[in-house]
Amino acid sequence: MFFLIGAILTSSTIFILFKLFDRWKIDTLVAITTNYLIAAGLGFWLCADTADFSAIFSQSWIYIAIGSGCMLMLTFLIYGVSVQKVGMGVTSVAGKMSVVIPVMLGLIWFSESAAWSRIIGITLALIAFWLALYKKETSVKKSIYFYLPVLLFIGNGANDALFKIAEHLYIKNDFIFFLATAFAVSLGLGIILSTVRTIKTKKIPDGRSLLAGLGLGLLNWFSTYFFLAGMRHFDVSLFIPMFNIAVVVLAALIGLAFFKERLKPVNWVGIALAITAILLMAM
Repeated sequence: MFFLIGAILTSSTIFILFKLFDRWKIDTLVAITTNYLIAAGLGFWLCADTADFSAIFSQSWIYIAIGSGCMLMLTFLIYGVSVQKVGMGVTSVAGKMSVVIPVMLGLIWFSESAAWSRIIGITLALIAFWLALYKKETSVKKSIYFYLPVLLFIGNGANDALFKIAEHLYIKNDFIFFLATAFAVSLGLGIILSTVRTIKTKKIPDGRSLLAGLGLGLLNWFSTYFFLAGMRHFDVSLFIPMFNIAVVVLAALIGLAFFKERLKPVNWVGIALAITAILLMAM
């Protein structure tokens, strides 16, 4: 239970941190880039005794790791901006409902069990996503922000699908090596984006944003650690839906209580359907 609570709290705190970045004027790009410095460094440190770093570019999964690293960086940027501009509740639903994409991949490509509960769960997840996102907005600026959760849904789901392909076809006992390599690619892309922006704007990254990135990186690392440790102590079919449901509900409640995020009744119906969909897809 300790690991489940730890995974829920650290993952939910990432939402809060992104929300506070906007209030504290933290540079989200710099913070996320620094976050991947922590993630890649700790990953390579953990696999230092077993990984062959000299052969990293000859690994069968290297191209998937590069693609996944780019997707991780871009989706985490969308994640941060979506929390700030759209809200914690809607963003959490978009992130968690993206599990539909790897589940569909498993059903179609890897011939996994097509139980009726999964089919209904996928259908409900798509309906839930639309209801959670539903807003009557006419402003062009608002409509641009409206598409952030959609991009997050697609990007996060596509990246989870890449992980599933790599784990199913290429990765043997070197998952941490693969993950650390993907994080290193994310770090490299973040440095490139930050450098290009610095050249264009002449704005040097500030120490506060770097420090915020270190905090984000530690939270991200511990949320991953608690999540993986929790799956060793619980049945996966029980742990994952409990984790996803708790994060969706907690993010929505924190957004309402502390950041005055107003959701329409139809959005709350979407969140309730999302919870039901998670349970059905886990059956």
